[in-house]
Amino acid sequence: MKIISLLICCIFSLSVFAQRDVLMLKHHGQTLQSWTNGSYILFQFSSKQWIEGVIKKIQNDSLIIDQIQVRQVGNQFGLPTIDTVHFGILKLHINEIYGMPKKGSSSNLITDGSLFQLGSAAFILLNVANSLIKSDPVFGSDNLPKLSIAAGFFIIGKILQNTHKSYLQLGSKYRLVTLQL
Repeated sequence: MKIISLLICCIFSLSVFAQRDVLMLKHHGQTLQSWTNGSYILFQFSSKQWIEGVIKKIQNDSLIIDQIQVRQVGNQFGLPTIDTVHFGILKLHINEIYGMPKKGSSSNLITDGSLFQLGSAAFILLNVANSLIKSDPVFGSDNLPKLSIAAGFFIIGKILQNTHKSYLQLGSKYRLVTLQL
């Protein structure tokens, strides 16, 4: 009886199969995130276009993705509702993926330099307008240090904007690999 039950379990286990293919995002050999068939994925294509969709199949070094876009639109009553747009099937090589979004990356006004640029540009504009209204010299000895400090803050904001990335660029540090099980 034990042999028959063992044989039946072996036969049924042949028909059951585990997840076969896995796509992994690695950073210096450590897995940061993984996807399987049916997983939602968002990435930046080699043309710098962001693509999102559901993974249909992971092959040796390529992906088949059902492209979708989930967005918020107004319904007939003007209330916001979620709508899904289907774009079709896309087959691509994993080397065509340029970047992946950072986990927990939000648009921070200070870290991406927008607040510095906006504040300094507003200060410069108001300073120049006030100087012209009062008939004071715009680049006078009292006004020039204020304008140069504001210009310095604008440059700092521009540098922060150029160095702040909301995505992980694939290359030597980050890479995508497929695992065939």
